This record gives sequence, structure tokens and C-alpha cells, in this order.
Amino acid sequence: MLFGDETFFVDEVKRRSKPGSNSYVHVLLHSTNGDDDPNDQPPRCLEPFKVTDAMWICRLPDALRDIVYQACESPGVPYQKPFRQYGQLYTIALFAGPWLPGQLSGWDASGEITKFVTFSQLVHPTSIGFGNSARLTVGPNGEFIRADPGPCRGITEYAFTIPHHRNWLSRTDCDQIRFLFEKARLDKLPERVARANWNLQHSVYQYFFEVRALLVVSGLEALLHTRSPTLKSRGRQAGTGRQFISRTRQLAELLKVPFNNADAEAVWEQRSDVAHGRDPWAARQNARGGLQSPPQLTKTDEAVKSYLRADQLLRTTVLKCLLDDQFLTIFTCDGTVEKRFPLS
Repeated sequence: MLFGDETFFVDEVKRRSKPGSNSYVHVLLHSTNGDDDPNDQPPRCLEPFKVTDAMWICRLPDALRDIVYQACESPGVPYQKPFRQYGQLYTIALFAGPWLPGQLSGWDASGEITKFVTFSQLVHPTSIGFGNSARLTVGPNGEFIRADPGPCRGITEYAFTIPHHRNWLSRTDCDQIRFLFEKARLDKLPERVARANWNLQHSVYQYFFEVRALLVVSGLEALLHTRSPTLKSRGRQAGTGRQFISRTRQLAELLKVPFNNADAEAVWEQRSDVAHGRDPWAARQNARGGLQSPPQLTKTDEAVKSYLRADQLLRTTVLKCLLDDQFLTIFTCDGTVEKRFPLS
């Protein structure tokens, strides 16, 4: 049981209610899916966790949990009551309180929950998306009135992870996310870092491994590729593959992330196959041209290992850019990248 029990949510709603007025609570529910990593068990957060003054990680009462699911799911015709085989890991709750004149009332109009998801995917990726999002309206005494679905459809409905994976946030993760809320400025990132973060955030919602790998490589290229670098030893322009392999290795050494030349070459080859319309799994075909077996994309697969190291390198870089202004200056322009990561 993570982040306490339903008591906190009920009490917090009542505490923020005002006589004679309805109140809003914007929620994003993270559902159970059975995916866990037995080797990754950091400290659990067993009590509600305060992210900002108005936003907490906590648990909904079971009745409200089911109401959120119902609000976000298509009921079908005729309606049949579903029997769900999944529950609630925890909920991100933004206690907006009573509506004020001039205040936007749409789901997460302030962008706080969306920012939380962005930061959480940088700190520790999970399968949380916006599929179970709703704005709850409660009465003056905290009683439930209605639930309006948030952006529960589209490409960001669910994120995807590669099993086996710890699909929940630890206490350490929560502390880091709160620190990002206090210190990080997404709107101040240089263009190349903002594009790198966009590629990373977009990749988590991609089911197909080939597309994920392509986006992660594109994110690293956004950071490290320059238009016309020259090889000092040969005096001619370096190709994009040469830049990627050389500079990702240097970046990994700087950040002490385990990512070597073999990893860089592997993910670059995967990216090139996808970008140029080739079959990235051709090596797994049998003599008759068919797949020997469908790719088993688990963390023991060599292609997945290289991808995960590239993914870690990209996440670590974006996180450090958000928290370290001196490190951020490396990615100001082509000149600063070429100076810090020269091509030999």
C-alpha cells in the first residue's frame, strides 16, 4: 500500500471546502498493472506526499476510484457494468478549492499535473499517462457531486515500459520531483535541450520499440549534432553517425553513465534502419525469410540493453540541464557543443 489510505483525501477535501460553494479536485489515477522489478525495491512512500501546497500524491477512496474509471471509459450500448481486474497504485490530486472569478476550471488548467508527469518520466519512467484523469466536483461539505473526464484519449493515454520494471515512484523519486518543482524551469531551456526533452517525453507513449529507439536517438542528436563540424585529424566534415557515436561517448563519460561505443553504434544502426525504411530485425530471420521468433523485448535482450543505456543518458542529461546552469551552457549553440565535445 503506497501513499497512505483514503482518509487523507477525504479530510483534505473537507479542509479546503467552503460553506455555500462547490470545490474542484483534479485527479490523475495511476492504475495497477502487475509489472514490477524484484531487484529494484527502494524506500517506499507509505504516507501522502506533498508536492506543492495544492498537489499531493495520495489515494482515492475506492468509490471515487471507480467513479474516475467509469468517467474515463466508454460505457458501451447497452451499458454493462465492468468487472475490473486492476486497482489503484496511487493518485496525483490537485486540490483547487472553490472556483474564483476569472479562474480557468478545466482539468489541470494550470498545468501542474502535466508538469508532474513530465518530471516523473524524467526521474523514473512509469506507465502513467492521462487515461485516468478527471475533475471532481464536491459540495460544501466535501460530498461528491460529479466527475468530468480529463484528456483521457489520444497518444498520451498510457505510457509503456519494458518488463520487468518498477512501475511506481519511490520516496527518493518523489523528493526529486518536488525539488524539480522548486528549482527547474522548463520554459528557460535552450532550444536544443527543449527538443531533446520533447523527443524523450514523446518516446514514453510509443508502444513500438523501433519508434521509441528512433525518438531517443533523435533526442540525443538534438543535444549533440552540429551543422558543419570538422575532424581535426583529417580536416573534413564529420557525418551524423560519426558525431553521434563520438559525442554520446564523451557525454556519457562526463556524466558517468554506462554507455560505450558499442552501445552508440547499436542504437545508431537501429535508428538508421527505421529512418531509412529497412527491417531492423532482419538478422533474426530464418533461412526462409520469416521471423525465427517474435522479438522478445525484455531487459535481457542486447538491443534493449543498448536502448535503455541511451535512454538513461538522455534522461540524465535533461535532468542535469534543469538543475545545473553551468552544465546547461554546454548546449547553448553549435559552438559550445563543438568546444566541449570535439571530434578527433
